[in-house]
Amino acid sequence: MDAKLAFWTTALINFCAITALVALGIRSIRRGQLSRHRRCMKTAAGLVFGFLAVYPIKLLWLGAERLVEWSRTDVLVLRIHEVCVFAMLAGGAIAWIQSRKMDRSRNQWTRLPSTPLASGRILRRHRRAGWIAAIGAGLALLTAAMVLAGMVERTVTR
Repeated sequence: MDAKLAFWTTALINFCAITALVALGIRSIRRGQLSRHRRCMKTAAGLVFGFLAVYPIKLLWLGAERLVEWSRTDVLVLRIHEVCVFAMLAGGAIAWIQSRKMDRSRNQWTRLPSTPLASGRILRRHRRAGWIAAIGAGLALLTAAMVLAGMVERTVTR
């Protein structure tokens, strides 16, 4: 198997794990399981950061993909994938910032009278940003699979 193809196959498996953790985190918060929600989201973020740490090494060792060999459709799918990844990263960052604000306040899960209630504005921002990140992750997974399928097809037809 081609080294780049192996790298991107592993990256897709990593993305499947990220997306599964996000789905589990959403399910957990709907059930009122705040600590499980946090664990899922922190683990998903850790997998994202792990990929971001390994990617520059991949570029140095294997080089960048030769997009001149790709069809216009494949490049378009790649660009859509990159936008989805950006939405996931931006939404996740904003959700994390809002969650840090909630840590300093009382919300529907922690009822310590010594701390003030989290504002509805913070909760709404966290929820919206989280949904942007989750939808971005789902669409990024779908488009990543399409990008990988194109890579496999190009490798087979060489």
